[in-house]
Amino acid sequence: MSILIPYNQLSEEQKGVIRRISRETGNLFVEGPPGSGKTLISLYTISDIVKESNVRPLLMMYNHSLFGFLSSALSSLGIRDNLTIVTKDAFFWEMARSKGIYPPDWNASYGEKYNYILQNLSNASVEKEHAITIVDEVQDLMPEEWEIIKKMSHRILTLGDFDQGLYKTSLARDNVKGYGIFEALSKIFRFHKNIAKLAKVFSNSKDDLESKVSIDSQTQPLLIDVTRNLEFEKIAEILTEIKTYRKRIGIICPDNERLKQLATYLKSKNVDHNHYLDNKELRSHDFTSTTPLLLSSFSAKGLEFEHVILFGFDNSNGFVTRLRTNGKLKSLIYVGITRTNSNLYIIRTEDTIKEIKDLKIENESPVSNISIDDIF
Repeated sequence: MSILIPYNQLSEEQKGVIRRISRETGNLFVEGPPGSGKTLISLYTISDIVKESNVRPLLMMYNHSLFGFLSSALSSLGIRDNLTIVTKDAFFWEMARSKGIYPPDWNASYGEKYNYILQNLSNASVEKEHAITIVDEVQDLMPEEWEIIKKMSHRILTLGDFDQGLYKTSLARDNVKGYGIFEALSKIFRFHKNIAKLAKVFSNSKDDLESKVSIDSQTQPLLIDVTRNLEFEKIAEILTEIKTYRKRIGIICPDNERLKQLATYLKSKNVDHNHYLDNKELRSHDFTSTTPLLLSSFSAKGLEFEHVILFGFDNSNGFVTRLRTNGKLKSLIYVGITRTNSNLYIIRTEDTIKEIKDLKIENESPVSNISIDDIF
């Protein structure tokens, strides 16, 4: 199945932005809520650029899963070989190596080593060797990365939503918005109003997502309460129910160790799934596949699925506690909820955090059985 909406099915707002970007010769920042079509716009804009000029764009994103997703989409457009696609960390490490910049202490933490090379690259002479650099999920850049991109690029197209920032960074929205022309997308096309209503609870800006949604639906998100020892069994049951509809399924959890445990359980029950112990393997994943994909909340960023199962937001999880301390927990839940195009299943146990445990769905109905109405 295709992961791209055909161009003729895009909204007039989306087509208008693509036309303006393709004609524009300066820098541009496209901002929009989740599901507004930012990635679609970038893909069709890249297609126009490579077909109408000799320019080879540089497309930069922050994780391996988005690299794989965009690679699949670019291949379907027939332009994968006409541009350079990179993850940002790998790109800056390679740039540092080419300039002979190496951390003085290889035993230091990754963050310390990466900060060292960025600081030195910021002070180094950098040529404007890229005609156009396209940055997806710009809100997750560090200020030093942003400054280096400005130095090396004749033109920059950035896309993002500062309400979806998952990493601790001091890059300010105004710094990006003020660096060229600004385009704001106003409509959400991915998910329906009931998803928007739930996502708003976790929006840092308390954005009125529901008013931006163009799709209405009677389908409600499902809040499924089970005991912790039955959590994996319930997920397997849901997968068995929905797999026959051959739609893309994402199983999202904040903790990689819990994902590993779930993968072991599903394998023991002969439930088809994809799970990669090495995130780099997501670069070659087939994102058109309808086999359920197990992903961390961070790796799910920028992706979309017809069905999303969220689990593992537990009080006893130290990683979840650190996310709360760093002020990023709400953003991570927000991103997870908004990965769905239609159906959302949130698994809760006695260990689930209060933020999710307290959720209520208007006119909520019993969820012991999943009906066809829940699927579509």
